[in-house]
Amino acid sequence: MQKLMIIKKDNYDYTLQGKDNKEYHFNIEFYNIERNPNVGDYLFMSEKILQENNSVLSFDGLESEYGRKLKNANDDDILILVINEEKIYLKRVYG
Repeated sequence: MQKLMIIKKDNYDYTLQGKDNKEYHFNIEFYNIERNPNVGDYLFMSEKILQENNSVLSFDGLESEYGRKLKNANDDDILILVINEEKIYLKRVYG
């Protein structure tokens, strides 16, 4: 997983900065979390998702009935959201 800092946010459009200052642009929707992330918060995302051409992503709680069944803690569909040092574990949902 790569650590990415949110450097710009416009509604659901996020600009993330990774290692070597490489930037990624995604439209991300988060479901069932108390507070959406802001500039300065972090995401830990798999390299597989970063390499996809899909710029629209959705994430929900690990217990969500939507999305694939997770097989282990290293599953590529797991995302860790860090807001004020609190880690929130989410899984990718499709649809």
